[in-house]
Amino acid sequence: MANSSKPKKCDCGELMRRDIAAENRGRRNVCDTYPFYSTAAGVAPSQVPEMMAFDRQHGVPTNYNRDGEPEFRSAGHRRRYCKAHGLVDRNAGYSDPQ
Repeated sequence: MANSSKPKKCDCGELMRRDIAAENRGRRNVCDTYPFYSTAAGVAPSQVPEMMAFDRQHGVPTNYNRDGEPEFRSAGHRRRYCKAHGLVDRNAGYSDPQ
């Protein structure tokens, strides 16, 4: 791996050089995953005002879209929201709600 940036000789005799930027083009940065809307944690659109009051009361102010899906601004916000609502992510990673 340490030599992966060194040019290598092709079968045709020409030197090849890796273009790391081109190889990673189109990949999303982890930091770009927030904010996002959660369908699974959503509520009926008619319940949004009630849930917003609940969220404020529990110290997790949250915005909802017109479909009733909560907007998670960060991993910490998502974790606090899920804890306040009693939700568990069974496919979670280390920083996700448990």
